[in-house]
Amino acid sequence: MMRFGYEICGALFCAAVFLGSGQAGAQEIDGTRFRAPEEGNWYHPVEPDSWVHIGGDRGEIEAVLSRIAAASADRDLPDDPAYQGEGSWIVEWRAAGEQAMREGEAFAQNGNSADAVARYRAAVTYFLRASSPHTDDPLQRAALDLAHVGYRALAEHHELLIREIEVPYEEGSFKAWLHLPATDGPAPAVVVSMGSDVAKEELLPYFEKQLSIRGIAMLSLDLPGMGESAEWRFSPDLDKLHVAAVEHLKTLPEIDAQNLFVQGASFGGHPAARAWIARPELNLAGVIYMCGPIHSPLMAPPQAYAHFPKYTMDGVRTRFGLEPGAGFEDISAIARTLSLKQQGLYEVPQVETPIFAILTNDDPVAPLSDVDELLSRGTHVKRVVYDTPGHCPERDSREAMAASWIQDNLR
Repeated sequence: MMRFGYEICGALFCAAVFLGSGQAGAQEIDGTRFRAPEEGNWYHPVEPDSWVHIGGDRGEIEAVLSRIAAASADRDLPDDPAYQGEGSWIVEWRAAGEQAMREGEAFAQNGNSADAVARYRAAVTYFLRASSPHTDDPLQRAALDLAHVGYRALAEHHELLIREIEVPYEEGSFKAWLHLPATDGPAPAVVVSMGSDVAKEELLPYFEKQLSIRGIAMLSLDLPGMGESAEWRFSPDLDKLHVAAVEHLKTLPEIDAQNLFVQGASFGGHPAARAWIARPELNLAGVIYMCGPIHSPLMAPPQAYAHFPKYTMDGVRTRFGLEPGAGFEDISAIARTLSLKQQGLYEVPQVETPIFAILTNDDPVAPLSDVDELLSRGTHVKRVVYDTPGHCPERDSREAMAASWIQDNLR
């Protein structure tokens, strides 16, 4: 969904985005609304507020977008992903990231850790934009690798302890970030993932603003098929990496193994819900589920996917392990295997693990009827519904509630 307000954009970029682009109405597929995007004429979502939230500079963001718009007169889309030359989305965002990295390194060399961290955060933000939607494209992969380099530099100078860890899984391992609060003794911890096109490096504000002040650790990981979990792809057991992360946390002396939680938003909400209903052996202290697809959207007919933005579907093909040109029939066939209801997981004894669901009242990705059917299996359930349509509540308010709930549910 495109979110770009006039109050934060320069004249050149505003004209490029809004000229001739009308608002698309809600799309109907077999009577079910799946999305109501304001697509404009860009391939990528344009969400400056979100990018500022994770560490970008508003002026720098506007400048990059303006350069892309000014250089795109001969392209149908200003940020056409097929074009990767001068003035392209990937080149301009990578250049901004490299500049921010150089500035961060200069501050670090001068012993100015606070400013170094700020510039490293900006670099990570821009490299993540360059790599989106995080497909297997070599240039996108290279930009994502630079985001990881930037986050390591940030972690080195951050006032709180951030460690890159290897989580054992199958015959190998995957990388995740372990964020530790400044507390004595073992800390409770939450394993967190975001949407299918959101990297684990975007979760730092949640730890800084909400979890660290409550003495709660955070392990952030990528969903299968992207980032440092790219070796694996989506499968019916989509919580597989989360389970591995929980089991690994139990072995760490700095973590309280009796107080482990799993949390996910958007597609990251799916493995959180699955871990809740299918993994009683994990003995979780609780699960926070936010606006993730669990049944009916995953059962959509193939033609429904033609109404989603190409950006979204390109990322989905990668997570599913499909070729870039794979058809909607292929996508639908895999999506249907992810339905928790189709997997027979609702036919289980009552689930005693506490769960907190955070939703909106009209989310095509997480219909309330789907969520209520899931939650009916629980004995300790809390449900908050924002009185607003659209996919997922905004991050700061939902994360404040989640952190407070974790604190209240410590054993």
